[in-house]
Amino acid sequence: MPRWRFGLRWRLALGFALILALALGSVGLLTGFAAQREVSRVQVEQDRVRASRIVVALAEFYETNGGWDGVERFVNRISFQTEREIIVLDTEGRVVADSGFHNGPRRGRDGHNRVFSDHDDDPDYAVPPQYFAPIVADGTQIGLVAMAVRGRGGFVHPPHLGSNGERPADVEPPLSRLVDAVGRALKIAGAVAGVAGILLVIFMSRRMLASIGSLTTAARALGSGDLSSRASVRGSDEIAELGRTFNSMADALEESERQRQSLVSDVAHELRTPLSNIQGHIEAMQDGLLEPDADNLETVHLQALHLNRLVDDLRLLAQSEAQELRLDLSPASVGEIVQRVTTSFRARSEAEEVGLEAAIEEALPTVAVDRVRIEQVLANLVDNAIRHTPPGGRVVVAASRVAGSIRVEVTDTGPGIRSEALPRVFDRLYRVDESRDRETGGSGLGLTIARQLVEAHGGKIWAESEEGSGSRFGFDLPVSEH
Repeated sequence: MPRWRFGLRWRLALGFALILALALGSVGLLTGFAAQREVSRVQVEQDRVRASRIVVALAEFYETNGGWDGVERFVNRISFQTEREIIVLDTEGRVVADSGFHNGPRRGRDGHNRVFSDHDDDPDYAVPPQYFAPIVADGTQIGLVAMAVRGRGGFVHPPHLGSNGERPADVEPPLSRLVDAVGRALKIAGAVAGVAGILLVIFMSRRMLASIGSLTTAARALGSGDLSSRASVRGSDEIAELGRTFNSMADALEESERQRQSLVSDVAHELRTPLSNIQGHIEAMQDGLLEPDADNLETVHLQALHLNRLVDDLRLLAQSEAQELRLDLSPASVGEIVQRVTTSFRARSEAEEVGLEAAIEEALPTVAVDRVRIEQVLANLVDNAIRHTPPGGRVVVAASRVAGSIRVEVTDTGPGIRSEALPRVFDRLYRVDESRDRETGGSGLGLTIARQLVEAHGGKIWAESEEGSGSRFGFDLPVSEH
């Protein structure tokens, strides 16, 4: 599946979208439900209050007129003003006024005097008796009335009147109660949405926080000196990528510490050998065991030169790794450098009975290099090739143009390098053949310095070898732009 679906950015966006949808949905549903319920309650109470007023108005009409004569017009006027359909019955159950509220035949107009029915679904008598309220004047019931709100259908439950028919002190509920109800619903909805959002965030962030916690623990352990500490990595999001990067950094730090310890040990060993030889010869001459003649002094001098060379190599390596090495760059011909280095090693190769050849491509462009440093790199590669090539073998130094760079290669017909040793040939103080000492195998810094010098020029050094088939070392230098 596409990686972006699991990305932390999309998880957070989805989480916030879900929380927002939950909050808006909760607020909308709860507020709508509360508003609808409160509106229904207000309407019911308003209907009851207004119905009680109509009952009182009918009682006052009866008292004022001494009966129901003319009540039809009075009822129609009230029906128009209050938007209610009204049926008024006298004490004998006859319809004395009907504002037109009916679904079946007009009650009381076709010879039927009764409008009561025990069945709500009876079309001829569609007004159940429980919906009639008594009309009382001077403590005496003078009739019955039923009412329904126009446009909504259904009957209004009769108002509760006193025993003498007096109107209760009912007041229509204010609309502020609706506002209060909606406000309460909003608060409840906000609280519910907040709690649900917090739970959702906790649920969604649990795995993310677990990864961060593992990374924090590993970083704290690493900072305290435990270089073996690693973060637990799961998934493929940005935090998992951060965890893998942290583990790679920890691997690099652990390897760097291992190399540092190895470097200290190896440098101490490399320095001990010439120092011990110098000390031994001097003490022997002091004790009279050796004569301070030219041969013994030459031996001490050679050891001092080896020691001085090792110190120079270490200083050069330190400057290169700290990017403090200054290069004297100028346009130079790589072909001329190859030719000069090959010529300088001609006598040695003949003494070792190793063939040494130069293969230089014609019309090579110039490159901006520090001539002395590049000659040092090439000399190191040629020296190693001659040293590891048996008598009768062959070393070829080639220069050619490859993909915008000048490539220099040194190929030999020696025994080659083991596959497990090849990745480490450029490491500090590493020797492929550990049985060799400084006299036969060098200090182990030459290839490391060569890599640092080539990379300081913006180039790349590499090695290829197969055990039993010789080796090929080379480096690429970018072509100068004119």
